[in-house]
Amino acid sequence: MNKIQAMLDAIIVSVNIAVLLWLFVFDQNSDKVVLLLNDKISMASLITDVIIYAWINVWAFSTRTIEPPLHHRVIVAGTLVFVITDFIYYYIYFYSDYKPNSWVDGAYVIAFSLMAASAVLKGKVKKEKPDLIPVKAKKRVCCKLGVELFILFVPVVVLIFKRNEIEYFVLLVMALLVYYVLINFTQKSLFQEKLLELEKKNVLELEKKVKERTEEITKLLNTDFVTGLYNRRYFEARLSKSLKNLRQDELISLLYIELNKSKSIKYLYGKDTAEKLLKNVSEALYQIVSKNGGFIATYGDDTFAVKIKGYDAEAVAEKIAMEIIDRCNELFFVDNHGIRVTLNIGTSCYPRDTLDENNLIKNADAAMTQARNKGFNRVQGYSDKIGKITDNSHMIEVKLKKVVFDKEFVLYYQPQVYCKDGSLSGFETLIRWFEGGTNFIPPLDFIPLAEENGIIVPLGYWIIENAAKQYALWKEKTGHDYRIAVNVSSKQLVEVDFVDRLEAILKKYDIKPELFEVEITETIQIESSINIQETLKELKKLGVSIAIDDFGTGYSSLYYLKNIPADRIKIAKELIDNVESDFYSKAIIQMVISVAKMKGNKVIAEGVETKEQWECLQKLDCDEIQGYYFAKPMPAGDIEEKWIKKEK
Repeated sequence: MNKIQAMLDAIIVSVNIAVLLWLFVFDQNSDKVVLLLNDKISMASLITDVIIYAWINVWAFSTRTIEPPLHHRVIVAGTLVFVITDFIYYYIYFYSDYKPNSWVDGAYVIAFSLMAASAVLKGKVKKEKPDLIPVKAKKRVCCKLGVELFILFVPVVVLIFKRNEIEYFVLLVMALLVYYVLINFTQKSLFQEKLLELEKKNVLELEKKVKERTEEITKLLNTDFVTGLYNRRYFEARLSKSLKNLRQDELISLLYIELNKSKSIKYLYGKDTAEKLLKNVSEALYQIVSKNGGFIATYGDDTFAVKIKGYDAEAVAEKIAMEIIDRCNELFFVDNHGIRVTLNIGTSCYPRDTLDENNLIKNADAAMTQARNKGFNRVQGYSDKIGKITDNSHMIEVKLKKVVFDKEFVLYYQPQVYCKDGSLSGFETLIRWFEGGTNFIPPLDFIPLAEENGIIVPLGYWIIENAAKQYALWKEKTGHDYRIAVNVSSKQLVEVDFVDRLEAILKKYDIKPELFEVEITETIQIESSINIQETLKELKKLGVSIAIDDFGTGYSSLYYLKNIPADRIKIAKELIDNVESDFYSKAIIQMVISVAKMKGNKVIAEGVETKEQWECLQKLDCDEIQGYYFAKPMPAGDIEEKWIKKEK
C-alpha cells in the first residue's frame, strides 16, 4: 500500500505538470507538440523532467524513520534546480529566443555544482557507520502537505490565467477527486496494515514473555532451590519415561542416598553454612554420577536419588556408590569449617527387584534404612528379606499410631542384684507390647519406630508414671526402698519441661530422687546436644541417678566416662558374653571398672547368663549384675511373688 500511495502521488503530480505544460508551454498547440515529438532529445528531456519532479516531490514529503543524510538532500536540491531550469529553458525555447551565457546557463551550473558537492559529501561518509540519525516518523498530514498544496495550486492557476479553458479546470478537479478517493482507500489500508503489524508485534512480544515466564516457572518447578539439582518431581517423571523406553535386557538401577546428622550440622553451624555444605555435597555427587553416565536429583531435604540405565547398570551403580563413600571420607570446607559428612545408600534394580516404578523407589529407600541401621557410610542392596522387614515395620508403625497405652502396653521388671552376694538392689523397668492383649511385639521392633515418629515422648512419660506408681505400691506393701531404673529416650531429654514433669511425678508418689534412675544410651545426639547435657545437669541437681546403658558398644565410650555426669555404668551384654574366656573382653571390662571407680561411679554388668560369668565379675570387683542367670524380665505380680516376698 505504501508503494501504491507513492505511485498515486506521482501520477497526480505528473498529470498536473502535463496540464501546465500543455496550457502554458505548448499553448494548446499540437504543432508545437509535433515539433517536440520530432525533437526526440527535447521530448525525452521534458518527460524525464516531469518524472524527476514528480518523484522528488513524493520523496521529499514521504514518511521516514531516519533523517536523510546531507548528501541526499544536496543532490535532491541540485536535481530540483536542474528540472525547474529545464522547464524555463523550454519555455524560452518556444516563446522567445534563447541566448547563450544567460542566467539560465548559470542556473544549470548551480544545479551541476550541487550534484558534484553531493558526491564529495558522500565520499566523506564512513561506510561502516553511515550518519543516519533516527527521527520520529512524521504524521500523514505533514508528509503529504507538499503534494496536496501542489495539486490544489494547479487548478487555481488554471482558473486564474486560463479561465476560458474551463474544461481543463474541471479535468484537474475530477483528477483531484479520483486521487482523494483512491488515496483515502490506501490510507485506510495502510492504517489497517499498521494496526495489524502492531498487533502482530504485540502478540510476538507477549508470546516471547509467556515463553520466558513459562521456562522460568518450569525451571522453578523442576529444580531444587538449595542444591540447584533437578527435584523429586522431575526425577520421577524422567524415571517413568526411562522405564517406558527400556530396551530388552536393559536394566535401571536406583540409588537412594540419605545424609546423616543434617539437623545436628544445622544446629552447630547455622542454616546458611548447612545449606552451603549441602550444595557442596550435591556438586560432588553430581560430578561422580555424571562421570559414570547417571542422572542425579534432590529427592528431599537431605536425600538424593540416582538413576543408572544400561545393560551394566548394577555394576555402574555399585561403582558410583563406592566412589561416593570414598569422597565422603574426605572433609568438605565451608565458611572456614572442615566438616565431614556421613551418608547411607540403598540400591534397587529394575526389573530384578520389581516391575513397578513406585516399588523401585520404595525398595531403594528400604535398603537405605537397613544400611543406616548398620552404621554410617554403608551401602545396602535390596532383597526379599529386606522387603519383609520393611513391610513388617510399616505394619507395626500403623498399629503404633493407633495403640491405646493402658490397654496394650505392660511394664515388666528385671531384678538387679549385688555382685558380691546376689541380694536384690533394684529393678530395671522394661516396656512390653501385647497387641490386642495377646500378640507380642518385641521392643526392638517398635521402639526404633516410636523414636522416629515421636511417639516415644508420650510413651516415655507413661512408663515413668506407671513405674513410679508400681514403686509406691511395693513400698507400701514391704516398707523397703528399692532403686528403680527407667530407660529415657534422647528425644525426651530435649523436652524443655522434662525435669519439671519428672520431679512432679516423684513428689506425687513420694519417691526419693536418688532411688529413681534414668538410663540413657550412647548416641551422638547425647554427645552433640547442649540441651540434653543441660538436662542431665539439672537431673543431677535434683538428685536423680543417671546410668549409661549398653556401655562399650558406642563409638565414644571414653567421652561419656569423662563428660557425662553419670552415677552408674552398665556394661553391655556383648562384652559380658565371653568375659570368662576372652582375654580382650575381660581386659576391657577391667579397664572400665577401674576408670569408673576412680570417678566414683558404680558398675553394673548386663546379660549375665552363667555362674562362670558371675564368678569372673566378682573377681573383677563389679558392683552389681543383672541377667537371665538370676531372673528374666517379669510382670509386677511375679516380682512380688519371687523377689519382694523373698526379701522380706
